[in-house]
Amino acid sequence: MAYVPQTPLIENRHAGGFIVSEARGHRSRDIGTLGGGVLIHAGTVLGFKTGGVAVAWPGNAEQIDSNVGNGTIAMAGTPVVSGAQLGVYKAVATSATVFAVTDPYGNSLGNATAAATSPPAFSNQIAFAITIGSTPFDVGDEFSIQVQAITGVFEPLNPSASDGTQTAAGIAFNGVDTTNNDAPDTVMVRECEVNGSELLWPVGITAAQIAAATAQLAALDIITR
Repeated sequence: MAYVPQTPLIENRHAGGFIVSEARGHRSRDIGTLGGGVLIHAGTVLGFKTGGVAVAWPGNAEQIDSNVGNGTIAMAGTPVVSGAQLGVYKAVATSATVFAVTDPYGNSLGNATAAATSPPAFSNQIAFAITIGSTPFDVGDEFSIQVQAITGVFEPLNPSASDGTQTAAGIAFNGVDTTNNDAPDTVMVRECEVNGSELLWPVGITAAQIAAATAQLAALDIITR
């Protein structure tokens, strides 16, 4: 029996072609700003360069200060970090030196430790430090931190950077040209499975760095198959 010769079908890279599965609706995707001054292809592993505006004050969201302790709070030089949300965060004292931090929806982000000198920085969505004053904090004392603006840009992963892009934070859904300007695009940021053979990594990246970035994606529930 004779067969008609056929030309093999070669699928070109296209939007979302690297996705194996994703969460229902749009849960797996966010709209982000992409930059870096390069042409970014679909499937490019991205890091996130953070920025933003956040202000803090003693007291509750209504700015009523009934704190017993007279310590202070200071936002970090980069106050808004990866995963930040618009709204008011709380840091409520559970002891004289420990503050429980919650996001605008009441979800726990961990504990911040207050100190008299060189207080350790808290960094999870927001970054700040609490300094103990002359009067100790009492249980229930609180600080409010309002994220007023979130700015930041996804750029191709750069393991040697120190601006946030050294950590894998998502995957570009589409191809977008950022040569001249930053541009909006869809980014896969959580809860999906992706084809590892279709991901694009920076030139010169090592196997160890790929393994580390793959683990960082897995922490976001982005699973490489």
